This record gives sequence, structure tokens and C-alpha cells, in this order.
Amino acid sequence: MAEVAATRAFNRELASVIGATIQVVTSDGKTYTGVLKGVDQNTLSLVLADVVTDDETRLPRIFIYGNHIVSFSVTEKEVSLEGLAKELEKVFPPGGVRFFPDTGVIVVMNKIRVTPEGVDGSGPLYERVAAIAKEWMEQHGLE
Repeated sequence: MAEVAATRAFNRELASVIGATIQVVTSDGKTYTGVLKGVDQNTLSLVLADVVTDDETRLPRIFIYGNHIVSFSVTEKEVSLEGLAKELEKVFPPGGVRFFPDTGVIVVMNKIRVTPEGVDGSGPLYERVAAIAKEWMEQHGLE
């Protein structure tokens, strides 16, 4: 049972850095810095966007297979709310949380709007979303 809890905690932490700028070191000694866009939880393969290599080459997107990764670390505070959207999806019904990556806005239950500046709305739903957002922001050093 402890193993299941540990796996869940690991996956939660991994999902929380989606949208953060990370640095990946591969087994051939190369370093890639970019925004983490996705993770395959089975292979730990990563998708990075806006990538800069160790020789200053710029790439719009790169997929790095998990077996080739020696390590990766978060280099900046998370600025994308994509991780918060994933956290909110755990609490609200399927389809109740929509994340718009182009604008960085989350809409919850078609009533509450979350932006990097804060949570807009009122009532019990607002209070619930605001509490989750506040805790998530604190955990990620954004508040």
C-alpha cells in the first residue's frame, strides 16, 4: 500500500512541474533547457518546448526518451497554470475544468475564471477554487 501512495505522490509532483522551465541532462552529456509540456508516466519520456541546447541551438520542440535522461531539474518557478488545472481536474467532474494554454486561463464549471493574477468569481464554488489555487500557488512559490 505504501508503494501505491509513493507512486501517486511521485506522479503528483511530476504533474505539478508541467509548464515549468526545466533543464534535462541526457546520457550522452547534452543539456536541454525548455518548458516542460508533457510527460509519459510509463517511460518518463519528456516533451519540451522553446528549447535551448548546451551549444545555444534553439529548437521549438523536442521529445526526449526516458531511457536517455540522466536527470532533470526545475530551473525557474512555474508560471503556467497548467499544473493548477490538473489539480483542479482531480476535484471537479470531468469536463468541469478547461485550461486555455494560449491565454493561460482556467475556467471552472463555466463560472470561475483563474488567471496568473488570481481567481475571479463569487460564492461557494469561488471559495473552493480559490482555496485550491492558493494552496497550489504557495506550494510552487508563486504567492
